[in-house]
Amino acid sequence: MKGILEIAEAKHRRNSVIMKGISILTVAFIGLSTMAAELPTPKSEPLETVFGGVGRQYETWHAGLDLMPLSTPHTSAHRRISVSNRSLWLEWWPDDHYGVKAFRAVQHFQSFGSSKLNISTSHYGGLVKLRFPVNPDWYTTAGFGLAQTVTELEKTSKTGTSLVTEFRIGMRFLPQLLIEGGILTFDGSSGDNPSDMRMGSTNYVIGFQSGF
Repeated sequence: MKGILEIAEAKHRRNSVIMKGISILTVAFIGLSTMAAELPTPKSEPLETVFGGVGRQYETWHAGLDLMPLSTPHTSAHRRISVSNRSLWLEWWPDDHYGVKAFRAVQHFQSFGSSKLNISTSHYGGLVKLRFPVNPDWYTTAGFGLAQTVTELEKTSKTGTSLVTEFRIGMRFLPQLLIEGGILTFDGSSGDNPSDMRMGSTNYVIGFQSGF
């Protein structure tokens, strides 16, 4: 009889320990759940965009003027330090990271052995461009395309196709004004005959543009 009572008492103590353990775990679980519900959930702020906080970060259309203060011709002419070499252009960006560009550039150079600005060059063409944003205010772009180049000499005119490349670094100076600096290159020739000539130039560019 004594052995039966001892066994019953041992089972009772074991059940009491199990129930206490379950109670402690339940209280701990409820407490952790309450703390997790009270903790603030971190939220990342959306990037500032050009349309009030949603959608695009770069305007769809851009129009601009490029000044070429230093131009090096690829033909027999002197370098030109002037702001009269320039380019007008229009860009369309269907996405923040890629777009297309149409342009018209006009340049004047002085031939070797002459004191007159007797070489006039016009470029009409287009580029495919990629944009790499650094932050909401700074970005870089790179472009690659073709242009028809017309070079007017004193007594003749030469026409050919030029390869066009550009690389720019830009910043948003004002909400509707962006300023860029970079390199713009036209490289081509009027043909393969001995009477043909090399055409094009390498230009350091300062650009001003507005997006809409």
